[in-house]
Formats: sequence, C-alpha cells, structure tokens
Amino acid sequence: MNQNIFQGEELRFYNDYPFLCRFYIGEPGKPLVVFFPGWAHLARISYGIPGSDERDFLAHWILKKGYSFLAVSYPIRHPVFSDVYPGFGLTDWGDAVAAITSAYIEENGLNDDVISVHWSASGQVIRPFNVACGSIGINTRFALALEATPPIVISSDLTRGMKHTDKMLISMKDSNYTLFRDEILEQGDLNGKEIISQGEYVKHILGDIPVGIMGTTNVFTDGTIKEDIVKSFLDKNFFAFTDYPLTVIISGDSALSPYHSIVDRHTWSFINTRMLYHGHIARSLFQNKPLRKSDMRRLTKFVHSLPDRLNSVIPGNHFLFVGRKGARAVAAQLEMFDSEIVKIKTEMSGMLSR
Repeated sequence: MNQNIFQGEELRFYNDYPFLCRFYIGEPGKPLVVFFPGWAHLARISYGIPGSDERDFLAHWILKKGYSFLAVSYPIRHPVFSDVYPGFGLTDWGDAVAAITSAYIEENGLNDDVISVHWSASGQVIRPFNVACGSIGINTRFALALEATPPIVISSDLTRGMKHTDKMLISMKDSNYTLFRDEILEQGDLNGKEIISQGEYVKHILGDIPVGIMGTTNVFTDGTIKEDIVKSFLDKNFFAFTDYPLTVIISGDSALSPYHSIVDRHTWSFINTRMLYHGHIARSLFQNKPLRKSDMRRLTKFVHSLPDRLNSVIPGNHFLFVGRKGARAVAAQLEMFDSEIVKIKTEMSGMLSR
C-alpha cells in the first residue's frame, strides 16, 4: 500500500494514466462540483492534508453549500504516483476526468449535472472536459475559471526559468516555488493564521509536470520534448468555440499575481461571446425569421451585459481559494453563479424562441 496516499484518497485509472481522487458526498439532487488543479499541484490544494484545518480549504465550504465535491489530481512527479507520464496532454486530461466523474456519479447515485472548477492552467481543459462529458451524457452546467488560463499559447514571460528534467517533465522548482510559497503566506496573512507549513506544502502537494499541459508549443514526442506547433494547437483547439460551456470568472486582487486579475475577464468574455453567438444565436437565426430591430437591440444589450454578470473579484492572490475567508467566498460565489446561469439561459432562450 502506498503510504503517501492519505485516508479518503484513492487512485483511479483511465487509459493507463493514474489520478489521485478525493470525493465528498453532498445533498441528493445537487450538481457534483469537480475540481481541477493547476501547474505543479495535486488537487490536495482544494481539500488539505492530514493535520490541516479543513475549514481553510474549498472542499469544506462547497460541501456546506450542499454540493458533492470531487477533486482529481492529474499525474505529476510525486510519491503518490509510481511512474511519470511525460506524454500526458489536455485531451487525455479532459477524457480521463470525464470518465472518472461518470464513475463517481454512477457509484453514488448522483444526477448527471456537474460544475467544473478550474484553477490556473487547468482552464485549458474546460473545453475537452465539456466535450468528453457531453459524449457520455453528463451535463456541464457551467465552468468556473478560478484565476484560470484558457488554451492559448502561454507567453514566454510566464515560463521563464522553467526546466526540462531527466524524466522529460517540466520543473518549476527554480522558477515558481518561491512565488507559490509567498502567495500561500499572503493568504495566511489575510486569514490571520498559517494555513499550511512551507515544508508540508512542498512535500505533499508540489511536483514536476508533463509538458503537454504547459500551454506552450512544446510537446513530448519520440522520447523527448520538442516544438510541434500543429500537435500542440490540435490538443488545445482553442477556436472550437461551440465546445465550451458558459464560463464564469473569479479573480483576486493581489499585486503578487496581477496577470489573471488583469486579463481573465476579457479573455473569457471573448470565448463566452463566441460560444453564445456561434452555438446558439446564429443557429437560431438560421432556423427562424430575421430579428426585428427592437429584438436585435435587446439581444445585443443582453450579450454585452454578460461580462459583468459572469465575473467576480474577491480579496486574495492566485491562491485566493486557500484560507477560510477565500474558500468560503468562492463557495458562495459558485452558488450565486449557479442561480445566475439558470437566469441567463432562460433569458436567452426567451429571446431566441420568439
């Protein structure tokens, strides 16, 4: 038995890839919330480790809202996994977590509605997860981009200092670990307590990652890492706008990590607008009569209002969901967005079914 796997955790497998999973059962009839971690992190960042205060982590507060919660860690270089998987990519990630989600739904008698929560780089898997879910009868009510990046090519300033390892993985130890630790400390300051010790954080949560989830143009092929623009583009498939669910955005406000606070709102709003137009509005216009001028004005105003309705800012940095205040706030925002998405879909359906 692997002593690095904690009570309540288990390994699940898909296409020979291992995934560390932690599941919490909520109220019958409510959607399952599925959490995706970002670069270099196990999903333990959402539920903690033995000895930590569960109230400092997102899983506790999502459960308080009645939602079931599933945290799925992709394979990184860490003692919970017996091997490394340098060829793991975004499509693999989406397909695997959808299949694992389906299994938990069936095993626990849950309904087929899910809300996916994507932190940081796991925003890249919103589209492939939604596609995979749809292919097996799971409905993604919406995705929550928690300081999350869509599947665009990451600029070189965000990958500076990262290194290729002898296992053909990407190490962020020299480039990002100090920032990660500073952000965890700042979240502790916001909450007036230490949330997790620096040593335990590095030991139990961090590790090297496959190049295929980096968001660059590099891929693992023929036993090595090299640039392949076509292969990386096809795995990202950014422009498949109708494959995305509606995505809501929560950003922080810390100067330690300004990137997502500045860019996420309008990046995801672009994707949402394209998804709504090409997936719903254009299809409806093709099937029905042209819009009257008054309907056109109303529909345009509705679409242009969505960035405000689908965006939220809460105090904190890139780890804004870590610590009691931020974790509770994110859970409350998720519940609010769950209701808001229903209103938005009802309003849009009414305008398009004239």
